[in-house]
Amino acid sequence: MHLHFETTLPNKRQLVKTGTSRRNYTTIYVGLSSKLVKSVADLAKKEGKTESEVLRKILYAYFQNIEKGGLPYDPLRKFSPVGLRVLPRTIRKEQDAKLRELVAKTGRKISELVREAVEIFVEQR
Repeated sequence: MHLHFETTLPNKRQLVKTGTSRRNYTTIYVGLSSKLVKSVADLAKKEGKTESEVLRKILYAYFQNIEKGGLPYDPLRKFSPVGLRVLPRTIRKEQDAKLRELVAKTGRKISELVREAVEIFVEQR
């Protein structure tokens, strides 16, 4: 198996793993705080799933909330906390496309959107 890294628009610095056998999935690199990493790990353990499966579920719920109530944040708000752990996670290509669409609309980073999705999901539980 040969891995190839390339950048795609609109976020040029976001790495995407291509050339894998999982044609409907892509790997993103997400910066999460230690608290959010623990929350995702706990949810995965509780549900008997991988952290990537849990993240896909969280993103699905996040996109559903956006469809119902619109964007829950101010556009162009940028915030980069210090001390994040950057983790590779596999999501569906449709979810990646939706994240990139939100990046283009808001000017925020993919990691910011994913952090927000995890925070909202954890608060609702």
